Amino acid sequence: MKTMIRMERPFHTLWLLAILTLVLLIVASCAGNKAVTEVQELPKASVVQEQPPVQEPPKAPAEATPTHGQAESEFVLSETAYKETKRDLSDLVQELNKIIAAKDYEKWLTYLTKEYRAYYSDPAVLRAQSEAPLLKKYSVVLRSLKDYFHYVVVGSRQNVRLDEIKALDENRVRAYMYVDNTPVIIYELQKVDNQWKIGIIE
Repeated sequence: MKTMIRMERPFHTLWLLAILTLVLLIVASCAGNKAVTEVQELPKASVVQEQPPVQEPPKAPAEATPTHGQAESEFVLSETAYKETKRDLSDLVQELNKIIAAKDYEKWLTYLTKEYRAYYSDPAVLRAQSEAPLLKKYSVVLRSLKDYFHYVVVGSRQNVRLDEIKALDENRVRAYMYVDNTPVIIYELQKVDNQWKIGIIE
């Protein structure tokens, strides 16, 4: 009888260890899956650079909080120039909101640089944009800059606001809006013939 008891104890111990190990593996697996899901749900780097309802690929800024004169490598605007530029661009963003809300494609075109027009008219770029989840959900295929405007820009740029700017030089600025205390790029702006336009900054 004693012999039987001695044989059962290690058997039960091993059985319990096997069960505990299995439970720990399942918990770890669930936690890993949750982490992967959370990472996949994060917005792509555009920010608000046009995504749902189909936006331009969001480009998350590298800096946590862009401010003028933040680092030695950044272009530094004087306080006066910074305030004037931000005021002018804030007015521009409000004007663009109205144009986009009215779905005025022809008027919107006047605020684009040649580089922006060319980039978002490129069939390869349009195909890539068509892979956005919301576009695929409704079987929307972008074939032109006009399609891009109606299906991407109109759905993502009607109500943005300018909270912060970062000057790259005298004629190039990134415009940001804070979303949950995180700065998100809403526009890349370039001054062309003394007029600010939507551009593409590498």
